[in-house]
Amino acid sequence: MKATIVISFIMLFCACSSNQSSTEMPSLNGPCGYATRAEMEEALGVSLSESPAEINEEYLGGRGCSFAGQKEDTEAHFGYITFPDASGFDSVKSGERVSGAGEEAYIINGPDAQQLWVREGDRFVMVAIGDVPRTEESKKLAALVLERLKTKPLN
Repeated sequence: MKATIVISFIMLFCACSSNQSSTEMPSLNGPCGYATRAEMEEALGVSLSESPAEINEEYLGGRGCSFAGQKEDTEAHFGYITFPDASGFDSVKSGERVSGAGEEAYIINGPDAQQLWVREGDRFVMVAIGDVPRTEESKKLAALVLERLKTKPLN
């Protein structure tokens, strides 16, 4: 009887542990903490080949995170999420206005990827996914990040 209870407890513990890992939550710490690895991989369409890395690049909107995906043949999959300020966002308003992302959004062709710049209230995010434009994936990722910024603004 005791063995059955112990085995049942161990099985229950293992089942709960595996469910927690499949519902990964972002850490909300630093610029790389606003999207999960799984969300980035879904946006890229491939697995990440490196851990996300913090960046600070003016041409990308300032502080943010870069991620690199597995290479396929001649395609290099990569992306960036940055957190521009209002003046950075205003500088891209000459881009193509798009709907379905935040209160206001623009697409520009950056030097290495299509960039989606989105404003929701006083929160701003830029999502760039490279090798090929992935506008819908960028919109989805931007919406997740903007929602998380409501609960924990980037420091």
